[in-house]
Amino acid sequence: MNTSALESLASASRERLIEMSVAAIERRMADPLLSDADRSRLTQAVDKHAEAGGNRVLGAAKVVAYSWFNRLTALRYMDAMGISGDYGVVTPAEGSGTGVPECVQRARGGDFDPHVGEDARARAAQLLFDNRDLDAYVLLLREYFASWHQVMPGMFPEADDWTNLVPPADLLSAGESVRADIVAAIGPDESGRMDVEVIGWLYQFYIAARKKEINDAGVKIDKNTLAPVTQLFTPHWVVRYLVENTLGMQWLRAHPDSALREQFEYLVTPAEGQEDQGLAIANPKDFRVIDPACGSGHMLTYAFDVLWDMYAEAGYPTRRIARLILEKNLHGADVDGRAAQLASFALTMKAVEHDARFLERIERESQRGVETSWRGPRIVHVESVKLDELSPAEITDASGEGVSLGVSQLIEQLRNADTYGSLIRVPEGASGLFREIARRIEAGERQQLLGGADSEEWLRAADICEILEDGRYTTLIANPPYLGRQKFGNALKQFMGKFYSVAKDDLYSGFMVRTRYLTADRGSWGMIVLPGWMSLSSFEKFRIDLLDHQCLETMVHFGRGLFGSDFGSVGFTFCNCAALDDHVSVFRRLFERHVEVRSIDVIRRLFLNAEYGRYETKQSVFDLIPGKPIVYWASQQMLKTFSVGTPLGEIAPAKQGLATADNERFLRQWFEVSADRSDMWARDREDALASGARWFPYNKGGQFRRWWGNQDYVVNWEEDGREIQSLVDPKTGKQRSRPQNIDCYFRPCVSWSNVSSGIPSFRYFTEQFMFDQKGEAFFAESKRDIGYLLTLLNSTIAAYFLKMLSPTVSLNIGEIMNVPALSVGQYDEDVCHQLIDIFRADWDSRETSWDFARPPYLRGGHSLLQDAFDDWYRRSCETAEEAQRLETENNRYWADVYGLADEVEVDVPLSRVSLTYNPRFAFAPTKGSLERSEEEYRWLHYQRSARELISWAIGVTMGRYSVDVPGIVLADQASSLDDFRARVDESRLEPDDDGIIPVTGGAFDDDASRRVKAVLRVVFGASDLGDNIEFLTRCLSVKPGSSTAEFVPPVIPADSERALEDYMAKSFAADHQKDYSGRPVYWSLESPKGTFRALIYLHRYTPDTVGQVLTKYAAPFVDRLKAESEAVGRERDAVTGDDRKSDRERARFDKRRAEIDATIAEVQGYIDSVLQPLAQRRIHLDLDDGVRINRLKLAYGWRSDLADLPQPAIGDATTDVKKGIATDLKWVRGEIKKNNVWWS
Repeated sequence: MNTSALESLASASRERLIEMSVAAIERRMADPLLSDADRSRLTQAVDKHAEAGGNRVLGAAKVVAYSWFNRLTALRYMDAMGISGDYGVVTPAEGSGTGVPECVQRARGGDFDPHVGEDARARAAQLLFDNRDLDAYVLLLREYFASWHQVMPGMFPEADDWTNLVPPADLLSAGESVRADIVAAIGPDESGRMDVEVIGWLYQFYIAARKKEINDAGVKIDKNTLAPVTQLFTPHWVVRYLVENTLGMQWLRAHPDSALREQFEYLVTPAEGQEDQGLAIANPKDFRVIDPACGSGHMLTYAFDVLWDMYAEAGYPTRRIARLILEKNLHGADVDGRAAQLASFALTMKAVEHDARFLERIERESQRGVETSWRGPRIVHVESVKLDELSPAEITDASGEGVSLGVSQLIEQLRNADTYGSLIRVPEGASGLFREIARRIEAGERQQLLGGADSEEWLRAADICEILEDGRYTTLIANPPYLGRQKFGNALKQFMGKFYSVAKDDLYSGFMVRTRYLTADRGSWGMIVLPGWMSLSSFEKFRIDLLDHQCLETMVHFGRGLFGSDFGSVGFTFCNCAALDDHVSVFRRLFERHVEVRSIDVIRRLFLNAEYGRYETKQSVFDLIPGKPIVYWASQQMLKTFSVGTPLGEIAPAKQGLATADNERFLRQWFEVSADRSDMWARDREDALASGARWFPYNKGGQFRRWWGNQDYVVNWEEDGREIQSLVDPKTGKQRSRPQNIDCYFRPCVSWSNVSSGIPSFRYFTEQFMFDQKGEAFFAESKRDIGYLLTLLNSTIAAYFLKMLSPTVSLNIGEIMNVPALSVGQYDEDVCHQLIDIFRADWDSRETSWDFARPPYLRGGHSLLQDAFDDWYRRSCETAEEAQRLETENNRYWADVYGLADEVEVDVPLSRVSLTYNPRFAFAPTKGSLERSEEEYRWLHYQRSARELISWAIGVTMGRYSVDVPGIVLADQASSLDDFRARVDESRLEPDDDGIIPVTGGAFDDDASRRVKAVLRVVFGASDLGDNIEFLTRCLSVKPGSSTAEFVPPVIPADSERALEDYMAKSFAADHQKDYSGRPVYWSLESPKGTFRALIYLHRYTPDTVGQVLTKYAAPFVDRLKAESEAVGRERDAVTGDDRKSDRERARFDKRRAEIDATIAEVQGYIDSVLQPLAQRRIHLDLDDGVRINRLKLAYGWRSDLADLPQPAIGDATTDVKKGIATDLKWVRGEIKKNNVWWS
């Protein structure tokens, strides 16, 4: 099946059909010839489906679009199966050479299908004669719909359905046509079979765009958004696993020698010697199967296949089986009417697939007027129904034997059924009660209240209740909706909190609880859901409740990949009864590393290897572990550790930190703000308050890095966090921020990142830090305890336990606190101290560390840059190897303490030693790429050193750094040359006087490339400057190897001076933005094509800076270009002669002058439209606002009294910088729209 073609079809069709439907509805409603009855139906539909804001008819148009898409898809499927009628309804006749449907082509010759009535034939013939082909075709389709409505009412409407009034306008178009696209995309496979699975794929792809819209909007999910956002199509082999291990096992218990056992390819063999508690069902008529979130019916269609084989094996006549399955065995429910339509159709097609004359018999009985009670497959659309309240007396009278006291609650919940769906519990007898109320209304025995429910509404409620009645089902299979509590709308949140409090964290856990009541005692149920419930502390109560009441029979832990780049998934089957004490569950673990995303087929093949990842574990074992995580792979020694160890959370408290509720307002990268407004060394809250500073170090988690680092952020905690603590919602007055565990601020801790890439990493933070909710932390009383925590948690022992306790990408505080800790007596802290020192020195080697002193390759007094880089590479490798040795030693120590040396890996790969300057870690090849050679690692290390050296040289030129003193010099707002001189007594190289560095290819004495050379001259000496420039530019030109090309060492550039100029012009600004995490401190004012560029330093910026760029550089640069142009003109005029050679020479000068003049026009245009207006505006910046705001202020000349500049002054010729500014602009517009303007 070509799912890519189906995805393209569904996506394009949805967009086109909605557009056509909007136009069709508006056109019909404006049509004066539209009958009053049709106008009334159309108006009611528009009002019913109206969406808030926007086009009034859009909601109705979406209903029309999906209805017609479903019908055209169904008819194409039926055409291909040969069951739609005598002629193709949407499909052209084979070999006709025309795209016109066969039924239309035949009608032109007077041939009509029996489905078309005599009156319709005459009208269609006249319409065709009048060349009104589309009207004729729509008339024929209405006849087909009405005819098939008798058999498939869920899919095909009655003739007067309002959606028939507004058909797609392109049904017969010769060009683009949704109908023609559907015909082209859907057809038999190579064996000539139609696969009903195509219906499910089309449904998922059709709603994918809507799903993305909702997710991108970040809105709470309500009844209008629930269906599309929670739909996922389950791979077929997973469906087979669920059906075969529930429905299939129930049959095999009664028929152990059944031939079907061999067909059940995905049956999991139980552990030997088990007492089987599940139902054994001998007669297939006794199965009652439900999918309570059936979607397009994929689970049920395979269950149909299995049931058919059971009936056949039991000797039932073939002609009876299909109807028995559809009427007795299979049931489905969904809150999405589209899904219910498709599920009903898919099951009907399954019946035809097994019994070719099934529809013919149903249709024939219908035409003869035989009362067949055929209502189609038992699929119900769970939609809201507003019923009248019933008195206890009326309930008793109408129900005969009486119904439980839950009727009033049921009636209340049915009013929000489109939100609660199958989670609504229905007491036995409720359906019969509602049918009796409907009968009494129709018979005139009960007066319909004014504005109250009519008989149709009571019957609709009865249909829903009939399917959802408690205890009806022997078997339940589902892929329920996944929706975290944080996305619940208010109605759903209240409902879950009240009726599913133990499972309120996700919809899927609510459905897992619901199965206990839908399924009969000892019945079987199976689902596929997200794996979070298995271990997350937020699901602890749910997990305990589930394992106390249900018997887990099988579980397949799929890992990631079934649903694309997902969060992983897990399938399982339960028996609806409590497990016996010695019950052994069977588990399959189909991955090595949870973070790895594999294809559906790769995961399937692992499953089919019956011994791969198979575990047999007693369900009672999980009682030994705090929170009962489903850690089926735990060894006996690991389980023993849980029984004798102490949870880490009892040894040292673990806390969540500050939630600012607006990080963009309150957090900064430390280098964005003014140094004199920051205090990086406050020892406690009192010290911070006394400092008068605004910005303080902030631990926010971050990337994979152990021992020390990820010290990037500062937080606005001025006046003990006055602004953060006073942040309230303007609408509700409630506090938005959550400054929790304040007593732990400014205390040493061991912290980690809440989101992990698979291997956790823990870091030591000194007392200078506050901490974030994503930078959770352990707090200990002594440095020794901190060393214990840090070394244990960074060991493979802890990783092993955490993989058990928290197998998802989130590393939550509850799971980490449950890691068992063992007493170690005398503990050697030296390994911990050495590793902290190594990683701290590594972190401080980059200029993005606030403790950076000077580039590490400047040690050793080398005169040749190559020797300096060689020495730094050697030291980096030696340091990485030493860290590797110490981490391995740490792993071995803890493996011995826990007695797990034979179970855990103690050796640490060099590629996982998380040092910034470890080449094997920093440049580890991506998956699928070739392993790098030693030479390639070396050159990549050189390249990074070269880029960092240039960045530092620019910093020296700007005065941020000095060649004479370590660390930062100028980093206060509006720093000046005088400030530099006050801090550096005698400098061998003074900064640029105005803090502006032109990047113009050497047009000025202080051009960027010349400034870089000046720094190299001072640092390495003048004698080797040429060699050093050659080596520097050679390093800059390194190109890494790839999966298709081996690494080739760079060659010396033909012109190293030009190569350096090119790097400064084309790459430096982008590299700097990347290295500074999108918050650069050097900004490039540049013309649209980059002919003119000038770097400025944020911390030396004043309102005069742009004016200086204009008068000292941009205008003189244009003057030079004009002079050059005139000189070329004079050379051209000096050419004499009338021969071809002279003509060519003049043409060459003309071309050169035209190029210069174009350059002049570009730069002058930039001056006139951007630079000069910007200079006149004298923009004031406030470093507290951060780079995102300040760069936009200057780029667009933000002034409340003036319009923005027509193009950005910054980064317009550097693609990555331009993208960064565009992203920031989109963000700030969103903040303005939300009325969240906090900047100055």
